[in-house]
Amino acid sequence: MVEITRSFEIEVDIIDDDHRRLVDSINEIIQALNNEQFELCAQLVPDFVDLSKQHFRREESLLAKYDYPQTDNHIKHHASLDDKMETMLALATKVADSPPAAEALRKELIFFMMDDIINEDMDFKSFMVNATAGKA
Repeated sequence: MVEITRSFEIEVDIIDDDHRRLVDSINEIIQALNNEQFELCAQLVPDFVDLSKQHFRREESLLAKYDYPQTDNHIKHHASLDDKMETMLALATKVADSPPAAEALRKELIFFMMDDIINEDMDFKSFMVNATAGKA
């Protein structure tokens, strides 16, 4: 199962709440895979993709609001994850008939969160903490 430790929190509630929802969604999908509930998995993955896209829009809007200097690069990074999301959607349709597809989906989900939170979002953490300090 995937978990976000405090060290990977951005310390901006709306972003951290989104990350927790995404992790919960990933864990639900992984649990469905573990329990061989492949039909449920196929239903959950599109919900995860939708949730991810909503999160990206909120995050990009927040970065723009506070004039984060690398907002355009972060938007490009999110766009680069579109192929990963399409791969996840395709794998979700194959997990019932293909154990390798199930394992690939599991790895894609974990990589997705690591790439988004650890590799990218941590870059703006200190900026956003300072920008939102004292603001409701």
